[in-house]
Amino acid sequence: MFAAGLKLPLIAGVILLAIVSYVQVRFSLTDHQFYLIGMDIYARFYGFIEFDPDKLIALKQADGSTLEMAISVLSDYPPVEQAVSALWKAIGLALVFTAIVFVPAFFLFYWILEYFGGSFKEKKFVRGASLVKLGLLKRKIWRNNFVKQHKELRPILGWFWWLAGAQKLIEAGYYIPAKIAGVSYPWRKEIEHTMLIGTTGTGKTVALLDLITQARAKGQRAVVFDLTGAFISRFYDPSRDMILNPMDARCPQWSIFDECSSISEFHAASEALIPSDGGGNDQFWVLGARSIFMESCMALVRAGTPTNAALAERLMTADLSEVHKLVEGTLAEPMTSPEAAKMAISIRAVLNANAHALMLLPTSGPRFSIRDWVRAKEDIKPGSILFISARYVDLGILSKLLTLWMNIGMHTLMSMTRTDDLRLWFIIDELGALHRLPALEQGLQTARNFAGAIVTGIHTYDKLKEVYGEDIANTLASLSRTKLVLACGDDVTAEWCSDAIGKQEVIEIDEGYSYGHDNARDAVTSNSKNTIRTLALADELTNLKSLTGYIKFPDGFPAAKIKLKFKTRPIVAEEFIPRSDNPGMDRALPKPKPGPKPSPKPGGSINDGDDPVSGDNGPRPASDGGAGIEPPGVQEQLAFDAERRGGSGAVSKTDDPKSDQEKDRLSAVFTARGQERGKQSLSDQKTAADKPSSSKKPSTRNRLSAKEADRFIGANGNAKREQKSRSASQAKSAEDNPDPTKEQREGAIGSRIIEDRDDMDIG
Repeated sequence: MFAAGLKLPLIAGVILLAIVSYVQVRFSLTDHQFYLIGMDIYARFYGFIEFDPDKLIALKQADGSTLEMAISVLSDYPPVEQAVSALWKAIGLALVFTAIVFVPAFFLFYWILEYFGGSFKEKKFVRGASLVKLGLLKRKIWRNNFVKQHKELRPILGWFWWLAGAQKLIEAGYYIPAKIAGVSYPWRKEIEHTMLIGTTGTGKTVALLDLITQARAKGQRAVVFDLTGAFISRFYDPSRDMILNPMDARCPQWSIFDECSSISEFHAASEALIPSDGGGNDQFWVLGARSIFMESCMALVRAGTPTNAALAERLMTADLSEVHKLVEGTLAEPMTSPEAAKMAISIRAVLNANAHALMLLPTSGPRFSIRDWVRAKEDIKPGSILFISARYVDLGILSKLLTLWMNIGMHTLMSMTRTDDLRLWFIIDELGALHRLPALEQGLQTARNFAGAIVTGIHTYDKLKEVYGEDIANTLASLSRTKLVLACGDDVTAEWCSDAIGKQEVIEIDEGYSYGHDNARDAVTSNSKNTIRTLALADELTNLKSLTGYIKFPDGFPAAKIKLKFKTRPIVAEEFIPRSDNPGMDRALPKPKPGPKPSPKPGGSINDGDDPVSGDNGPRPASDGGAGIEPPGVQEQLAFDAERRGGSGAVSKTDDPKSDQEKDRLSAVFTARGQERGKQSLSDQKTAADKPSSSKKPSTRNRLSAKEADRFIGANGNAKREQKSRSASQAKSAEDNPDPTKEQREGAIGSRIIEDRDDMDIG
């Protein structure tokens, strides 16, 4: 097979040698020398056949004479030797000349075959993405940026704008693209957003540190989400930067009322503070909590008390009755109704679980507003950075608040005027650490119109889908048009990144070789076919070294493999300084306000002597909605005492001890029964299964004999009639007044208890 490939150049070499040798011999030897060489060949052949060596031959001389000599000595005749020597000399010169010509020609021929044969066999690009060397990508981007820069500056500074001074270039809006991984962005493509993908320790932070360094050098501002303290420790400047972290001593005062003033702004804030995280089946409680939060904030604004403290006191820790009064007349009023106490408690539990971080904010120090900082209303220095940070240990309680802050910043940017000059960076190192950012999708879609550049970093694609759902995760990834792909830690992320880098359609040449017993049977066949080729395999991405990866820019630029350069930066600030007041430890929920104790009748008391039933029934049950209704046990004790006294005064403590013990036992029994009846009458939301069964008999310890019950009821007939009369008057009052007072509600409950007592199971 190899000789078959060399056959043509070998034949060409032999032909060349023959031609050169003939020419050299023909022009180097005379006719007489050719004659002598011929006679020498004849004599050698004659001797080889072993004929008579003494045979005489007549040899012609150069002058035309002849000379006889034995044939065996012809080869030794000097003129013959000279002629043969001249022949070999001519052939040697021909070989040298052939070598000088043929060897370079042979290698040239081989290179031509290799070049054209290799191009014939290599893949031919048809369409799709492409992967090139890093140097070629940089040259392509430089040419693109130069052309577009020329179009922008030529109308202002003329054709020779590059000769203008630095001051004129700055006044003309001279723009220098940022660099990522050492490669310049295509012209003004930072605002089309960037996503960095890679597992821990692969170089995302290295790339972001370089971006922040460039932004600060150009005087551009940035909002940086810092979960590790790596950015604060290297860039924080107290003279122009801010740190938002409720647990950090450097955090200023912040209030949601400094950021929001309209119902739409509070609605947007509630979506960030109370996230849904990808959806689910139990969104009612989330939507309800958002509604209560939004309406409560608006109510506090209308009341002139828009503070975090008022929000905590009147919404997050107040009785439900007070919350109901706060949102009265709004869409949130039905959700806090005392008649739906269980629902209200559940909704507020969702609210408090998400908004707890608002109670940890500092209450001293300078005030700070994200909205004013983004709009640069105050004296904001160039290159100012807003750090939104938290430690991992605090992330569980602060994640919703961090999400809210980032959301406010993005929404504020999108409420400003349009511009082409890059105005603000949003750098989020670990997007999955935040809860769902409602403004992120909107920001990726429209922030470019307001000169906002969003740079996000993720560890795994699954985490992004977990927070945002699969559809939104795909949208976020597609809207981040520049992608820096580093080493991936799982196959799912690697496959997704492989698709992001791209594929291409190519024409491939398949070669087939056949070998036979004879060289004539050897053959090579070639076939072409179109195939789809992946630029970077998933397995390749999972096995990348740290600080190496692929960069992919928009606008049809090819992908290229890059290598990040780690740069040591000095530590200029502490990553975290804890607050001295230990936020959260000085706060406690307010104690429930005890209901007013009923006044005893003249000559009596609520609890006589050693009555085992206590007058302190603890906090109000949740079913009263915080409306001020005393627990049923107190009402029934009062009714029982009134009946026991019969309206004629208190029972003296000097009565018969046996009688006192009997009365105490009767009091305990009726109190227990009254509590059951009171709970049944108040719980209008309970199902029939929750109600105590009427067929269930009381315990043996509290049973009364029929004789004892008759004696007790007969002795208190007057009290019963008086109580029924009061019940009728209170019922009429309730019809006239649909919002009964506390005393009227207590009387109604007591009346129902006395009326239902005859139905008790008295054994």
